[in-house]
Amino acid sequence: MSFLLENIQTPLSEQTAYILGGIVSACSYNEEQSAWLLPVIHNPGKVTSTDLQSHQNSLKKILSGMYAKFIKKTDDNYKKYMQPNKQGFVFLVSSATIKTPENLIETFSEHIMIASEKVRCAFITGAFDGRSSLDKHTRMLSLDEKHPLCSDLIINVLKSLKITASINKSRDRITGGNPRKNQIRISAADVPEFAKTVGLISPTRVKDIENASISNFIEEKDNSLSGLIKIKGLRLSKQQRKLKKVSVDKRSHEAGADQKLIDEISSTKITKPTKEVSYTGKPKKKISTVTQSQTTTFPRDKKVSLKALKIANYTCEIDAQHQTFIRKKDDLPYTEPHHLVPMAYSDDFDVSLDIEENIVSLCSTCHNQVHYGKDIEIILKPLYERRKDLLARVGIYITYAELLKMYK
Repeated sequence: MSFLLENIQTPLSEQTAYILGGIVSACSYNEEQSAWLLPVIHNPGKVTSTDLQSHQNSLKKILSGMYAKFIKKTDDNYKKYMQPNKQGFVFLVSSATIKTPENLIETFSEHIMIASEKVRCAFITGAFDGRSSLDKHTRMLSLDEKHPLCSDLIINVLKSLKITASINKSRDRITGGNPRKNQIRISAADVPEFAKTVGLISPTRVKDIENASISNFIEEKDNSLSGLIKIKGLRLSKQQRKLKKVSVDKRSHEAGADQKLIDEISSTKITKPTKEVSYTGKPKKKISTVTQSQTTTFPRDKKVSLKALKIANYTCEIDAQHQTFIRKKDDLPYTEPHHLVPMAYSDDFDVSLDIEENIVSLCSTCHNQVHYGKDIEIILKPLYERRKDLLARVGIYITYAELLKMYK
C-alpha cells in the first residue's frame, strides 16, 4: 500500500531517509500536483542514456512504497519540472499537508538527526545524488542551496558524520557580473570520506568522483539502497604526495630491521595451517617507533609476516613455480616476507604498513632483485598491480609512480 510523505513511519528507514534527502535538497513543492519534487539533473551531454536508465531503475525501487509519479523527458509536462537545457528526470512525491520548507524541516529534522549513522548517510546520499557536482579544478563536491533551513539540516547531518561542509555565499561566486546561488560545499579533503561512508547511486556522479582521483580506488556495492556505490582508496589532491626524504642512515636501520625479521622467521618452527587464512581487509593503527642506540625503527610483528606467508601458501608471489628449498624445521618451502610499501616510509601514512596486505611472499632471488636489482620494475610492477586494491582496503593509498620512487 502506497503512502504520502506525511505518513512516513519513524524511526526512518534508509529508503525513506534517501527520499527525504532528495526532497530537502531540491526544496520545491508543486501546488498543482500536491507533491514535492525529487529531481535528477545533469548538464547537457554529461550523462549517458544507459547511466540515466540505471539511476531511474534504482530510484523506482527506493520509491516503490510511496505515492510518487515518475516524470520523464517524453512526458508532455516534463518542461514544467526540469530546468531548461538540462538532462534528467523527476519524481513527484505526494504530500497533502506538508507544503512549505518550514513544515518539511519541522516534521522531519529531529527524526533525521537522531537516526542511526546508516540512516543519516542515506539522507545525505539522497541530498547529493540528484543535483550535486564535482568541481574539476578544486575537487569540491557542491550543491546549490534552495532554502537556508534545508541547507542547515544538510550541513548538520554532514557534521554528525564528521564530514566538514560550508556555505559558499553567492557574493563570493560572482561570474560575469551576475551573482550566482549559494552553495553547500564539501572540500576535496573530505570528498574521499564522503565517498567511502556515504556513497552515491548516480553512476555519472560516481564516475566524476573516480575520474578526479590520482590514486587507485575500489568500488563497493551497498545493498542497503538500490544501486548505492561506495568508493574506497580515493585521493583527490591535484598533486602527488611529497614523500618525506629518507636518509641513508634511516634506510640502513630499516634494512637491518627487515633482516632481523627474516632471521627470526628462519629460526621459527612454523605450524602448518589447519584452516584457510585470509586478509582482514581492515586498516591497522600505527605502533610507536622503537628507539635503540639513538636510532628509531618502525616495529615489525613476526606473527603478521608469518600469516602473510601462510596466505601466499609459502610460494613466490612473482611466480609460484620459482625454485626454492625446504626448511629444516618444518618441511615447508622457504620464502621471505617483504613489505611492498617500505616500512621506512611509515611517516607518510596514517595507518600501519606492517599489515598482511602490504607483505608479499618472495623467493630469495626475487627478494634480492627487488632490493638490489637493476630491473626492479620487473618485480615491482606486477606486485603493485596485484596488491593495489588490497592496499586501498586497509587505508594504504599509493600510486605506482610513488611506490617506484621509494625504491629508486
